[in-house]
Amino acid sequence: MTIVSPDVKTDPRWSLLDGTLPMLIGGELLADGPTSNIVSSRDRSVVGKFAVADAAIADKAVAAARKAAPGWAGLTGFERGKYLLKIAEIMEAHAAEFEFLDAVDIGKPVTGVRYSDMPVSLSALAYFAGRAQDLGGRSVEVGDPMVSHRARLEPYGVVLEVLPWNGPLWTGVQRMAAILAAGNVAIMKPSELASASFSYLASLIADVLPPGVLTVLNGKGSVVGARLVTHPDVAMVSLTGGVETGVRVLQDTASQVKRVSLELGGKNPNIVMADADLDSAIMWSTMGGFSNSGQICVCGSRILVQKGIYKEFAARLVDAAKKRVVGDPLLDSTEMGPVVGEDHYNKIWGYIDHAVKNGEGELLVGGERYTDELRAGGWYVPPTVFGNVTPGCVIEKEEIFGPVVTLTPFETLDEALAIANDTTFGLASGIFTSSVENAEKAARELQAGQVYVNQWFAPGGLQAPSQGYKTSGLGGVGIEKYLQTKNIFIRSNNGASW
Repeated sequence: MTIVSPDVKTDPRWSLLDGTLPMLIGGELLADGPTSNIVSSRDRSVVGKFAVADAAIADKAVAAARKAAPGWAGLTGFERGKYLLKIAEIMEAHAAEFEFLDAVDIGKPVTGVRYSDMPVSLSALAYFAGRAQDLGGRSVEVGDPMVSHRARLEPYGVVLEVLPWNGPLWTGVQRMAAILAAGNVAIMKPSELASASFSYLASLIADVLPPGVLTVLNGKGSVVGARLVTHPDVAMVSLTGGVETGVRVLQDTASQVKRVSLELGGKNPNIVMADADLDSAIMWSTMGGFSNSGQICVCGSRILVQKGIYKEFAARLVDAAKKRVVGDPLLDSTEMGPVVGEDHYNKIWGYIDHAVKNGEGELLVGGERYTDELRAGGWYVPPTVFGNVTPGCVIEKEEIFGPVVTLTPFETLDEALAIANDTTFGLASGIFTSSVENAEKAARELQAGQVYVNQWFAPGGLQAPSQGYKTSGLGGVGIEKYLQTKNIFIRSNNGASW
């Protein structure tokens, strides 16, 4: 396959990387001082730099955020919502730049950003602008007619949001919008592997919000992240990432009994019954397994197929994998770009090589490194499918976070559910079937925070946020996780004297 990349000289968006992408602290953009390289996944080249913080700068940022917190919390929800809508207006005007930066930085195809990440970001800003005016709360009867009750939802104050590298833009904007709508101030910590797009957002909106309301800090998790997580003036820590990182956050914050919310990994089972609409099952399973090069927490990487259709399903999935266009993420024709970086690239190949060496399944497609100039020069992994994989082996049970799918045949739905639930994860799951009975049984018995029926991925993440079961999540979801409840009890004066 011949892949032609865009000419660097003719695309004006390359100029976005001419200077150092900044951090945002106390309303000021900071681009001086230490920097880190932006290494492009598409060709492993250094394409730019972003400013990085140290522990002292992190302390300064927290102080600025804490100073801004009372004023921001004191605004009405309508006023906070107007700020979010202004950010949405600015982002929409610069959509092409965001597409470019995520494609160059982390290898996400521009069409993925254009048709998924940007719409999700803009929807989140609009949605939470409305939610800022309707945060909820309730009142109940307490058994005494002279006592009234109401619950008031209040912000925590300074909230730290640690972002993942696989979807830094939409994840960051969605979390930021919820934090600010709830009346908190936000400190956003992008991954050092994926700081470009959110740093650029900081440069666009630095003068939109009151100083200190939004902070964007880059740097190593072991330095900046560790200082922020343990800082006594950070009231809450929210993280989207891997289980190991989540455990570390829990350990680091335990002595402070700090509020923590964790959205962690998954190894998600996708059950395909013999009575399924096979065309639909193939389409969704291909998307679920290979979108964003498999670097999605809810990707459907464990596909369980009923034996009656196993051979046909496997053949058709292999064909779909072969047809998937893997190439330069800057091209509109590309369906799958490279993975995020060298360490992750090597990790994925480690799993593939281990499975082949140990006979953990039959390699049906993929599993061989690219040799053409473009893809051999970047961190590209082909769509890979292993068939007849035995439940419980390494490649079937561990989260690979790459374009690697396992196929396991089964006899009955009960057998499939037992295999599906035999995991420490519980993020997402799904079933393809034409039987309402099968769908309802799976919906009841699958041990995961999300169950997809006859689809993989679904709208409604803002309106119906999900929390993972088991090791996949902890500490609440949606805007509610950024709010704490105060119960207020008022006794009316009935003239009684004591």
